[in-house]
Amino acid sequence: MTDNLDLGPDAQANHALAVLRGLSFEGDLAPGQALVPGIFFTWDGESEMRVTGKSQPGQLLEAGFTASRPGQWLSLHVALGAADLTGAQTFGLVCKSASPYATTFQPCLRSGLAEGGFSDHFFRKRVLTHGQPSLHLDALLMEADPELPRTAPWRELVLFFRPETSRIDLQDLRLFIV
Repeated sequence: MTDNLDLGPDAQANHALAVLRGLSFEGDLAPGQALVPGIFFTWDGESEMRVTGKSQPGQLLEAGFTASRPGQWLSLHVALGAADLTGAQTFGLVCKSASPYATTFQPCLRSGLAEGGFSDHFFRKRVLTHGQPSLHLDALLMEADPELPRTAPWRELVLFFRPETSRIDLQDLRLFIV
């Protein structure tokens, strides 16, 4: 991994995403297995799910999901560290994606709580992906969500996919805090 020279509360996640965009790999993935430090998939342990990943330089991740027995969730996690949102107006994402058929997935900002556990704050819009590459932009507005912790011991962007057989080509993903 290269050194991260970016600064700001979104730097850790954007650096990990940039490293992933520069890699070449293909194969099966286990729950919690790091694609790069801070980026991993999880899924319901009650499901029978096979997740494959493929990446090549300039493309983020093509993910294949085969559900013999669907579970309750299937998600991609991108660690943000402690990402301080004090004084921020918005936390947002830009996502370019495609899929062989129309499907959606739901982005969420997950914040760890000091007393344990976590708090999920879902973005207003679902990402719609289909046969042609499309661009999605959405943001959480701090003033509209007073329950969103401004400081947290840890944070993650979590993309919740449908726990079914499908394929999603995440061509690019960038985060911003303003």
